[in-house]
Amino acid sequence: MKRDYDIFERLPDGSTVWRAWVSGQFETQRKIQELAEHSGNEFIAIDIQAGMPLASNPRSKAKKAASG
Repeated sequence: MKRDYDIFERLPDGSTVWRAWVSGQFETQRKIQELAEHSGNEFIAIDIQAGMPLASNPRSKAKKAASG
């Protein structure tokens, strides 16, 4: 059974903005990568029904760590 995920973008001020709804873990990870290519911010996927995060894009975390 595929799970449904909502993807949120975490902005520099700490707020979050909903960006997409995706079905399935593979498609969700692909969508996070696609969104991350156009933004330096972090993206988080959450299974709203289970209340569990799936992933975030590590590239944005690495950029933040490098910038201080």
